[in-house]
Amino acid sequence: MASITLLSPADHRRVPWKNGGGVTTELAVEPAADGRFLWRVSIADVVEPGPFSAFPGYDRLIAVVEGDGMRLSIDGTPPVERRRLDPAFAFRGEAAVWCEPLAGPIRDVNLMLDRASATGTLTLHAGPALHRADGGVVLVHALVGTLSVTLDGGEPQLLAQGHSLLLRDSAAQIDVPDGAEGVCAEIRRRYTSGS
Repeated sequence: MASITLLSPADHRRVPWKNGGGVTTELAVEPAADGRFLWRVSIADVVEPGPFSAFPGYDRLIAVVEGDGMRLSIDGTPPVERRRLDPAFAFRGEAAVWCEPLAGPIRDVNLMLDRASATGTLTLHAGPALHRADGGVVLVHALVGTLSVTLDGGEPQLLAQGHSLLLRDSAAQIDVPDGAEGVCAEIRRRYTSGS
Protein backbone atom coordinates (compact mmCIF):
# COMPACT_ATOMS: atom_id res chain seq x y z
CA MET A 1 0.00 0.00 0.00
CA ALA A 2 1.38 3.40 -1.01
CA SER A 3 2.52 5.73 1.76
CA ILE A 4 4.51 8.94 2.17
CA THR A 5 6.23 10.07 5.38
CA LEU A 6 7.96 13.41 5.96
CA LEU A 7 10.98 13.14 8.27
CA SER A 8 12.34 16.30 9.87
CA PRO A 9 15.81 16.65 11.40
CA ALA A 10 14.14 15.92 14.76
CA ASP A 11 13.20 12.46 13.43
CA HIS A 12 16.78 11.65 12.46
CA ARG A 13 18.75 9.69 15.07
CA ARG A 14 22.43 10.18 15.92
CA VAL A 15 24.11 6.91 16.84
CA PRO A 16 27.74 5.91 17.52
CA TRP A 17 29.58 3.79 15.01
CA LYS A 18 29.76 0.09 15.84
CA ASN A 19 33.54 0.41 16.28
CA GLY A 20 33.23 3.56 18.42
CA GLY A 21 35.25 5.65 15.96
CA GLY A 22 32.62 8.27 15.17
CA VAL A 23 28.97 9.21 14.90
CA THR A 24 26.38 8.72 12.17
CA THR A 25 22.95 10.28 11.68
CA GLU A 26 20.30 7.73 10.69
CA LEU A 27 17.88 9.31 8.23
CA ALA A 28 15.73 6.18 8.01
CA VAL A 29 16.02 2.48 8.81
CA GLU A 30 13.80 -0.56 8.31
CA PRO A 31 14.30 -3.10 11.11
CA ALA A 32 14.26 -6.82 10.43
CA ALA A 33 12.79 -9.50 12.71
CA ASP A 34 16.16 -10.88 13.78
CA GLY A 35 17.52 -7.66 15.26
CA ARG A 36 19.30 -6.68 12.06
CA PHE A 37 17.93 -4.16 9.60
CA LEU A 38 16.72 -4.64 6.04
CA TRP A 39 18.17 -1.30 4.94
CA ARG A 40 19.51 1.92 6.44
CA VAL A 41 20.25 5.38 5.05
CA SER A 42 22.59 7.50 7.14
CA ILE A 43 25.04 10.41 6.99
CA ALA A 44 28.35 9.93 8.80
CA ASP A 45 30.84 12.54 10.01
CA VAL A 46 34.44 11.53 9.30
CA VAL A 47 36.95 13.83 10.99
CA GLU A 48 40.15 11.76 10.88
CA PRO A 49 41.60 8.64 9.22
CA GLY A 50 40.37 5.33 10.57
CA PRO A 51 38.63 2.02 9.87
CA PHE A 52 35.01 1.53 8.92
CA SER A 53 32.79 -0.66 11.07
CA ALA A 54 32.20 -4.18 9.74
CA PHE A 55 28.67 -5.06 8.59
CA PRO A 56 28.81 -8.72 7.52
CA GLY A 57 26.05 -9.73 5.12
CA TYR A 58 25.37 -6.18 3.93
CA ASP A 59 26.09 -4.37 0.69
CA ARG A 60 27.11 -0.74 1.10
CA LEU A 61 26.94 2.30 -1.17
CA ILE A 62 28.72 5.47 -0.06
CA ALA A 63 29.16 9.00 -1.46
CA VAL A 64 30.72 12.23 -0.15
CA VAL A 65 28.25 15.08 0.44
CA GLU A 66 30.41 17.59 2.33
CA GLY A 67 34.14 18.31 2.33
CA ASP A 68 36.75 17.70 -0.32
CA GLY A 69 36.70 13.91 -0.52
CA MET A 70 38.10 10.68 0.88
CA ARG A 71 40.46 7.86 0.04
CA LEU A 72 39.27 4.30 0.70
CA SER A 73 41.52 1.26 0.99
CA ILE A 74 39.48 -1.95 0.85
CA ASP A 75 40.89 -5.37 1.74
CA GLY A 76 44.39 -4.18 0.87
CA THR A 77 43.57 -3.23 -2.74
CA PRO A 78 44.89 0.02 -4.27
CA PRO A 79 43.12 3.03 -2.71
CA VAL A 80 40.07 4.60 -4.39
CA GLU A 81 39.40 8.35 -4.17
CA ARG A 82 35.87 9.75 -4.04
CA ARG A 83 35.23 13.49 -4.29
CA ARG A 84 32.15 15.43 -3.21
CA LEU A 85 29.06 14.45 -5.25
CA ASP A 86 30.94 11.72 -7.15
CA PRO A 87 28.76 8.68 -7.97
CA ALA A 88 28.26 6.31 -5.06
CA PHE A 89 30.92 3.67 -4.47
CA ALA A 90 29.81 0.10 -3.70
CA PHE A 91 31.58 -2.42 -1.44
CA ARG A 92 30.77 -5.36 0.81
CA GLY A 93 30.02 -4.67 4.45
CA GLU A 94 32.38 -7.36 5.71
CA ALA A 95 35.38 -5.85 3.88
CA ALA A 96 38.26 -4.34 5.85
CA VAL A 97 38.02 -0.62 4.94
CA TRP A 98 40.38 2.19 5.89
CA CYS A 99 39.12 5.72 5.21
CA GLU A 100 41.27 8.83 4.97
CA PRO A 101 39.75 12.30 4.39
CA LEU A 102 41.68 14.10 1.66
CA ALA A 103 41.65 17.62 3.14
CA GLY A 104 39.87 17.99 6.45
CA PRO A 105 36.60 16.53 7.79
CA ILE A 106 33.93 15.17 5.46
CA ARG A 107 30.36 13.91 5.61
CA ASP A 108 29.28 10.90 3.58
CA VAL A 109 25.89 9.37 2.89
CA ASN A 110 25.54 5.59 3.22
CA LEU A 111 22.96 3.12 1.97
CA MET A 112 23.29 -0.30 3.61
CA LEU A 113 21.29 -3.25 2.30
CA ASP A 114 20.84 -6.73 3.74
CA ARG A 115 22.34 -8.66 0.83
CA ALA A 116 19.97 -11.62 1.17
CA SER A 117 16.82 -9.50 1.27
CA ALA A 118 17.29 -6.22 -0.60
CA THR A 119 19.01 -4.46 -3.46
CA GLY A 120 19.16 -0.77 -4.24
CA THR A 121 20.79 2.34 -5.66
CA LEU A 122 22.09 5.60 -4.20
CA THR A 123 22.23 8.68 -6.43
CA LEU A 124 23.32 12.26 -5.75
CA HIS A 125 21.86 15.18 -7.69
CA ALA A 126 23.10 18.75 -8.09
CA GLY A 127 20.56 21.10 -9.66
CA PRO A 128 19.18 21.70 -12.08
CA ALA A 129 18.27 18.01 -12.30
CA LEU A 130 15.25 15.73 -12.58
CA HIS A 131 15.16 12.17 -11.27
CA ARG A 132 12.43 9.54 -11.66
CA ALA A 133 12.01 7.02 -8.84
CA ASP A 134 9.73 4.04 -9.46
CA GLY A 135 8.13 1.96 -6.74
CA GLY A 136 9.72 -0.03 -3.93
CA VAL A 137 11.00 2.14 -1.08
CA VAL A 138 12.45 5.57 -1.88
CA LEU A 139 14.19 7.92 0.56
CA VAL A 140 14.75 11.47 -0.73
CA HIS A 141 16.90 13.83 1.35
CA ALA A 142 17.46 17.53 0.70
CA LEU A 143 21.15 18.29 1.23
CA VAL A 144 21.14 21.93 0.07
CA GLY A 145 18.16 24.14 -0.74
CA THR A 146 14.60 22.95 -1.30
CA LEU A 147 13.61 20.03 -3.52
CA SER A 148 10.22 19.31 -5.09
CA VAL A 149 8.82 15.76 -5.04
CA THR A 150 5.75 14.90 -7.12
CA LEU A 151 4.00 11.57 -6.75
CA ASP A 152 2.21 10.23 -9.81
CA GLY A 153 -1.17 11.90 -9.94
CA GLY A 154 -0.35 14.20 -7.01
CA GLU A 155 0.66 17.76 -6.31
CA PRO A 156 4.32 18.74 -5.86
CA GLN A 157 5.54 18.57 -2.25
CA LEU A 158 8.39 20.82 -1.17
CA LEU A 159 11.22 19.23 0.79
CA ALA A 160 13.29 21.71 2.81
CA GLN A 161 17.02 21.42 3.42
CA GLY A 162 17.84 18.79 6.04
CA HIS A 163 14.46 17.04 5.67
CA SER A 164 13.73 13.60 4.18
CA LEU A 165 10.75 12.05 2.42
CA LEU A 166 10.13 8.30 2.69
CA LEU A 167 7.96 6.85 -0.09
CA ARG A 168 6.62 3.31 -0.30
CA ASP A 169 5.10 1.73 -3.41
CA SER A 170 4.69 5.05 -5.18
CA ALA A 171 6.50 6.40 -8.24
CA ALA A 172 7.67 10.00 -8.03
CA GLN A 173 9.59 12.70 -9.86
CA ILE A 174 12.26 14.57 -7.91
CA ASP A 175 13.03 18.10 -9.08
CA VAL A 176 16.36 19.52 -7.88
CA PRO A 177 16.43 23.24 -8.80
CA ASP A 178 19.52 25.22 -9.67
CA GLY A 179 21.76 25.60 -6.62
CA ALA A 180 20.09 22.76 -4.70
CA GLU A 181 21.49 19.29 -3.95
CA GLY A 182 19.74 16.08 -2.99
CA VAL A 183 20.24 12.37 -2.48
CA CYS A 184 17.90 9.56 -3.50
CA ALA A 185 18.09 6.01 -2.12
CA GLU A 186 15.94 3.40 -3.87
CA ILE A 187 15.43 0.01 -2.24
CA ARG A 188 13.77 -3.12 -3.61
CA ARG A 189 13.07 -6.34 -1.76
CA ARG A 190 14.55 -9.57 -3.07
CA TYR A 191 11.92 -12.30 -3.26
CA THR A 192 12.88 -15.95 -3.37
CA SER A 193 10.81 -18.65 -5.04
CA GLY A 194 9.57 -19.73 -1.61
CA SER A 195 8.24 -16.32 -0.60
